[in-house]
Amino acid sequence: MRKIVICLFLSVSAFIYSCTNTEEPALTAPTNIQDKSTDMFAGQVIESKKEMEDGIEVWEVKVQNANGAIVRFYWRVDSGVLYEIDGQEVPFNYEVTPGNGLITYSAAKTQAIAALKNDDLLRWQLEKESDFANKWIYRFEFDDDGSTIRVFVDASTGDVLEID
Repeated sequence: MRKIVICLFLSVSAFIYSCTNTEEPALTAPTNIQDKSTDMFAGQVIESKKEMEDGIEVWEVKVQNANGAIVRFYWRVDSGVLYEIDGQEVPFNYEVTPGNGLITYSAAKTQAIAALKNDDLLRWQLEKESDFANKWIYRFEFDDDGSTIRVFVDASTGDVLEID
């Protein structure tokens, strides 16, 4: 009888816990999305999750290379299409190859540095920019004695479009 009471108690406890534990499991990006990210930037996926960017549901995939640099890839959940790439963590001496006729990160960075004559890079992004006719644009942010200067490079042609 005692064994029955203990089993009943454990069953009821487990049932109550499962009903009260409403925390949703963390969602991770599908393997093919993670693989596309590491194909563009040689490294290891250290985190992936679903989130909202500008009202669009995306998979964020963080990839870290052997030197410790981290690049974030954002992929649309609805289509699996690249939404944005973001590099915010040094060192910035690596390569990202987005494909689809877009120039590499290092080629765009070389153009931005040459135009500005400054290599104190703080961060960079690759995304479609509505301010530039919805083209894929690299945006580089440089430190200029405590101020931030941005350089916009056309990701298809490598042309510097704007410095502000």
